[in-house]
Amino acid sequence: MASENKIQEYMDSLEQEKIMIETHFANMERILSDNPKLDQQKAFALLSNYNTLSIQYDQLCNDLITFIKIFKGKDEQEIRLYKTEELVELLEEKVSQI
Repeated sequence: MASENKIQEYMDSLEQEKIMIETHFANMERILSDNPKLDQQKAFALLSNYNTLSIQYDQLCNDLITFIKIFKGKDEQEIRLYKTEELVELLEEKVSQI
């Protein structure tokens, strides 16, 4: 039973990290939407931050899926992913304006 609790605790921590990155994505979207005239430095900072978080998010989701597959079984391998298409479009639009 203690082992099952540790597994659940680890999965919960992965899910919390996933939610934290998704929150950063949502905040970036809000910044880009609410500030039509970002200067170059701020736009590139957001783009750089997005690239870093995107890599972390992809790896984290992959790890979470693998972990669920191994420890919880094949029936429970579905997780919700944040849709970043709008964020990418906003970033591309801002960078192209510069």
